[in-house]
Amino acid sequence: MSYLQRINYRPTLDALSERERDMLGRAFDPASTDVIINGDVVPWHNVEEVEVAVAARQKGPSGWIVRNLVMQGERYHVALYFGREEQVLTNLSRGAAEYVVKSIAYYAPKPVRYTGPDGFAPLTEV
Repeated sequence: MSYLQRINYRPTLDALSERERDMLGRAFDPASTDVIINGDVVPWHNVEEVEVAVAARQKGPSGWIVRNLVMQGERYHVALYFGREEQVLTNLSRGAAEYVVKSIAYYAPKPVRYTGPDGFAPLTEV
């Protein structure tokens, strides 16, 4: 089972577009003791798992148009699980999804299970 490896640097929003920074500013606000996600305050010690999934798109020409022209590339959903609850950030660019996952790796005080594609943050086996 994979877990996020703690990182010793705070992720930055520098590589993201202004639109992505604005969206994350409204939907995802990490701090030292908790994270505000979609308006809900979640203490870091309650976060148990994070899952990254590629956003579904139809195959064929219409899916290609949506993915590449409308959305400007592949999109991802990032879900945080805590107790019996979950919060999901939808349709994030790869850079925005990496920022969210790396922020969790930086702030979470205990190991957080990770499910999803490789390369979003360093992983470890516990």
